[in-house]
Amino acid sequence: MDIFTLTLYKKDLSMNIDNKYCSLCSHQLESRRVEGKVRHYCTSCDYIFYLDPKVATVTIVERTQNILLVKRSIQPHLGKWSLPSGYVDRGEKVEEAAIREVKEETNLDIKLMNLIGVYSGKGPVILIVFRASPINGCPSPGEEVSEVSWFQINNLPELPFPFDDDIISDYREVIQ
Repeated sequence: MDIFTLTLYKKDLSMNIDNKYCSLCSHQLESRRVEGKVRHYCTSCDYIFYLDPKVATVTIVERTQNILLVKRSIQPHLGKWSLPSGYVDRGEKVEEAAIREVKEETNLDIKLMNLIGVYSGKGPVILIVFRASPINGCPSPGEEVSEVSWFQINNLPELPFPFDDDIISDYREVIQ
């Protein structure tokens, strides 16, 4: 691991750990190379704290060659248009999380059609992306969004998240 990667990884470790102390013995954790990677480690009891990724869903809701986007009213990317998305709760089925997140953000009931793909490796989140169609309701902003609008697939605003271009590209392949 080069110094640049090590520095970024240490920054990622410090930003994503909720507890800086060992959950077994309460001793302060330190960064140490373990199993070939820099990890949080307890020198008192030899506990290794693994930072597991978060899992989120992204849903492309389509209607007559348009897709539904939401304008974010929260960080990250406050004020930017994005695909409806959100985290999967522990114990929740991924498909149910996708349906729930679209409902929370757009007040729209949807039916999942198929899986577009799984995206990982560009940060601490694994994205599971679905294609869906509306089945009930009229899109309107939920608590975390300020606007909801349909966009033509060939006339989308700039999307802010790391995998957005890959997701849209894969979606275009699916609908051809």
